[in-house]
Amino acid sequence: MEDLLPILRCPRTGARLERRENALIAQGSGTTYPIIDGIPDLRYPPVRMKLDVPWFEPWDELERLDLSFPPTQRDEKLPYHLDRHLASIPGTAGAGRVVLEVGCGERQCEDWFQGHGFRYIGLDFDRRGPGPHVQADAHNLPVATESVDFCTSMAVYEHLASPLTAALEAHRVLRVGGEFFGSAAFVYGFHDRASFHHMSHAGLFWTLRSAGFDVIRMWPDWRYTSSIPEMAFRGLPGAPWRIATRATLSVAEASFVGVSNIMRRIAGKPALSAMQRGVHFAGSISFHARKSSPSGQCATS
Repeated sequence: MEDLLPILRCPRTGARLERRENALIAQGSGTTYPIIDGIPDLRYPPVRMKLDVPWFEPWDELERLDLSFPPTQRDEKLPYHLDRHLASIPGTAGAGRVVLEVGCGERQCEDWFQGHGFRYIGLDFDRRGPGPHVQADAHNLPVATESVDFCTSMAVYEHLASPLTAALEAHRVLRVGGEFFGSAAFVYGFHDRASFHHMSHAGLFWTLRSAGFDVIRMWPDWRYTSSIPEMAFRGLPGAPWRIATRATLSVAEASFVGVSNIMRRIAGKPALSAMQRGVHFAGSISFHARKSSPSGQCATS
């Protein structure tokens, strides 16, 4: 807790917090937040939606967007959701840099980041397993402005009522030059308590750019040929239908691409881009973005 206090802020006023027994007290206002089983509860959603960003037309930049896989991190013991591509963004030389995971779940990534020398902070609205380090709302992070080096949010943004508000918060808490990386569902069914916004790569790109980020690249981390069967036919009872649907969709996809490319060759057109098609129909899309300007300054302005 003592290590967290320099970074934590009152979600109502932005004031510093101090600990008094089993509570955190906001300086100035005296607002009290309980500490339950060692986890401070700083959940406080925005009272009103206050979005003030310049309007951004994404079409030209979407045409130039890098749709390619980043380098892979050669680590055979990666935690859930943190695949080899995402892990390559922070790398393995932590050197005490701060990683903030928004929507950390059961903190599956904590051991990996700490094992590579990062200072890891897990935030989540709910408590599952060991619980987060801090209970908080992604739309209103109780974290000091420009205080973290990396922000990650994996398989979370589809569950947020306002992804743009959350992206603005991620941009605020990152230092200039900081990296934001993660994933969001697209061609995937309704799941958990609520799925508000399943975003295409264009929607995710617009959200990140409008929040002030420079988007480095996007790539598919789950094909629809797997995401649809997995979601529609879950658990052991659904296994036969899941296997059959995956096989059927895989054959249909391969035959469609093959026949389309034959016809395109005859017509003198370029072949379908496998990566572009993968992104356009991805079960889930991964992203890498960077904060290049101070908080309060949007890259689109």
